[in-house]
Amino acid sequence: MTQTTILPEEDVFHFDVSLLVPDLQSQDRMGAIKELVDRLYGRRKVVDSLKFLQTILDREDQMSTVLGRGVALPHARCRSVAQPGVALGISQTGIAFPPDAEPVHVICMVAVPDMAPVPYLSVLSNLALLFKKSDVRAGLMACDTSMSMYQFMTKHLAQIRNMSAPHSVL
Repeated sequence: MTQTTILPEEDVFHFDVSLLVPDLQSQDRMGAIKELVDRLYGRRKVVDSLKFLQTILDREDQMSTVLGRGVALPHARCRSVAQPGVALGISQTGIAFPPDAEPVHVICMVAVPDMAPVPYLSVLSNLALLFKKSDVRAGLMACDTSMSMYQFMTKHLAQIRNMSAPHSVL
């Protein structure tokens, strides 16, 4: 299994090739989120895919996780998650993520066990900072395989680690 650690200090969050989807098939928010939940479930990161899906959708209904610039960062910390995991999907056509008007092309889903002592908010913050970079978004959109996504993200995470300030965990 090919994976790269998102948090070098704690071997808990990984980009796993099997959780990277270069061509999301769904045309709507719920379908795209379900595709990523199914990937997490398939890798045993999530033990109850329906509960996790509902938790993610409830969170989206309360407050959109769209960061802007065509990126969404759905996330949840709940009991239906067995191990921390990150699933990343790309939609070339774009997906409507209400209430935002701009279509979403990059969806990065973060799953965390309810009681896990991990720096969950720091991971979200650093992923949000990474996806603010136009070259990262454009480069990711150019990836056409899971392996090319993995190599691209590994390279950019390494650059962030090399430049990271004391408050950064990436």
